[in-house]
Amino acid sequence: MEDSMDMDMSPLRPQNYLFGCELKADKDYHFKVDNDENEHQISLRTVSLGAGAKDELHIVEAEAMNYEGSPIKVTLATLKMSVQPTVSLGGFEITPPVVLRLKCGSGPAHISGQHLVAVEEDAESEDEEEEDVKLLSISGKRSAPGSGSKIPQKKVKLAADEDDDEDDDDDDDDEDDDDDDFDDEEAEEKSPVKKGQESFKKQEKTPKTLKGPSSVEDIKAKMQASIEKAN
Repeated sequence: MEDSMDMDMSPLRPQNYLFGCELKADKDYHFKVDNDENEHQISLRTVSLGAGAKDELHIVEAEAMNYEGSPIKVTLATLKMSVQPTVSLGGFEITPPVVLRLKCGSGPAHISGQHLVAVEEDAESEDEEEEDVKLLSISGKRSAPGSGSKIPQKKVKLAADEDDDEDDDDDDDDEDDDDDDFDDEEAEEKSPVKKGQESFKKQEKTPKTLKGPSSVEDIKAKMQASIEKAN
């Protein structure tokens, strides 16, 4: 029981193959699979009349098994050369055994599609794939800490140091510009103070110069005093 369960649970790998057949009035197409454990299906895409088909009604029919296991017939396409020479079935999937035939018309009619096969993956192939993945991962880990990676690191460090030096130079230039601006501002702030001090000193000096000329009465009094002293 366990072995059968393992077989049922094994993964399936789908494979696609081209499929095509030609139908005539006396030529049917039988699709069947003998002694194959894989699952098969045909996916029908198009049905079209051939170059030598007459301008008459052609009916393409498929016969297969239904869900109950009984044979069932299904009309796939109704074609006529002057009206509708081709029909798209868009992926009509049928599980074999299948019989495709021309129910009406002389043909030829061509059917194209895909043959789908679900193949079971072997345990050995899975183990080999896992081993390949492990080997790749181990080789990647070993190559990671190699000596070859040191050179790019040094280059990165040198580039980073150069960037730092450039940033420092830019910062110094910015500081010098800021100092110059600050000195200019201080000079502008001091200049109005100096101007105010100079104007204030001039105002102090001007009253001293005004003491020279005195009034007439004072002069007369001084002259009389000097005459009296002389007498």
